[in-house]
Parts: sequence; C-alpha cells; structure tokens
Amino acid sequence: MDDKNQKWKRVLRKVVTLVLWISMLSFVVVILAFSDKQLDEVKCKKVDVFIYPIDLHFYNRQAVLECMRNAMPAHKKLLDMQMGEINVSKLEQTLKKEYLIEDAEVYAEMDGSINVKVQQRRPILRVIRYDGTQYYIDQFGLKLPLSERYTCRVPLANGNIFERFEKGDSVYSFVGNQLFKMASYVDKHPFYKALIDQIFVRADNELILVPKMGSQYIVFGDANEPEKKFRKLLVFYREGLNRIGWNHYRSIDLRFEGQVICKK
Repeated sequence: MDDKNQKWKRVLRKVVTLVLWISMLSFVVVILAFSDKQLDEVKCKKVDVFIYPIDLHFYNRQAVLECMRNAMPAHKKLLDMQMGEINVSKLEQTLKKEYLIEDAEVYAEMDGSINVKVQQRRPILRVIRYDGTQYYIDQFGLKLPLSERYTCRVPLANGNIFERFEKGDSVYSFVGNQLFKMASYVDKHPFYKALIDQIFVRADNELILVPKMGSQYIVFGDANEPEKKFRKLLVFYREGLNRIGWNHYRSIDLRFEGQVICKK
C-alpha cells in the first residue's frame, strides 16, 4: 500500500512540475507578445550607428544610412516611423549585401531607438592587375572593390598578375594564392607590416619585396616558408645593415637555404 502511495506522489509531483512549466512559458509568451505590441506602436526617435574596426573608413554614419534607405519606400524615413513599420531584418540583409561589409546587425529597442552595428571587411593587400584593374584582397582571401570614400593603406602588389576580379570572389590562381599567403604573413607581424610597401611579381612568378625604407629590394622567391626567410632578413638587418648602412646593397636575396646573398 505504501509503495502505491509513493508512486502516486511521484506522478503528482511530475504533473505539478509540468503545469508550472507550462504556466511560466505561457506567461513569457504573453509578456513577449505584449512587449512586441508596445514596440510596434513606438515611433523611431533615433538611429545609433556603430562601425568597426574604427581604424577603417569605408563607411561612415551617412554611408550606412544611405544603404539602408535603399531598402525602404522612397517617401519613408526612419525617424518618426512606427517601429512596427520598420523591417529591421530587411535593413540588415541590405547592409550584408555590401561587398565591403563583412557582417551587420540591426535591431530595435523599447525606447524607440534603432541600433545598427557594421563590421567592415579588412583588406590586407591592394592588387594592380597587368591590365590596370585594381582591387583589394581581405584577410579571408576575398576580392573587394576599391572605394571612392576611402583608400586603405596596405601593401601594393603588381607585375605579372592575371588574377581576374569578380566582386566577392576568392583568389584562385597560383599567383593569387602566393600573394595572399605573403600578405597574410606580413599582416600578422607588425614589424614586417610596417616594413613592406610593395610586392612585385616577376615573369617567373617569383616575388620581389620593396621596403618602405632604404633603396634595396628583397628577392623573396615563392611564398613558402616565410618564417625562415623573414627570420634571415631580420638577422641581416640587425647584424649587417645596421653597421654598413641601409643603402649599401641594391638587392637582398633570401631564396637559398641558410644564406643571404647581397648585390651592390
């Protein structure tokens, strides 16, 4: 008999727990629905725009707002619109379609504000194709168009480059991947990032690096084993050029294992 009572108590506890959970869930749904209805009736009082990284300037507040206006009826403005009329999802998707925007988030607040967060794409290399076509390559290997509003200060690559430009396309050719590999390594090391100004691709597809200081150029070869080659260069700078001067040699060749070959 006791066992039977214990069993019923366990069942009753489970039923009570289930009823409580259903009640709480219903309450949350009602609150959310009420909040949504309240928000729909609120008018938009302000639009806050946050753009990252702050050291890139492809977009400013005005440019972001102009992009979002393209997703709205011509006679409508965000300010003073009822929140229920503003399709924040459409605004967000419009921003995400911009080639120089990596990600975007648009959401409404109960106080009548619209928050817009924009993550810009970060170029690591500017490419000049053999025919003069120019584009950026970002940290993910995507090709980006140049901007009329802002020029990003990154190393410039030119010479024997036939990689075609399609907006949002990834690098695909041997030379394109070599340039991406080199630019990625340089971008991750502040000293080399401050040092390298240009990457020239020779007819044999070997890379020539042009520093911002001094009159010499660096024969790098292919982009394989950049750690070893740059380590040799750093040692040579510290132990060699610091004593004889930066303009003593015309070229510095890093292609050969364990050697740095210089020519005047």
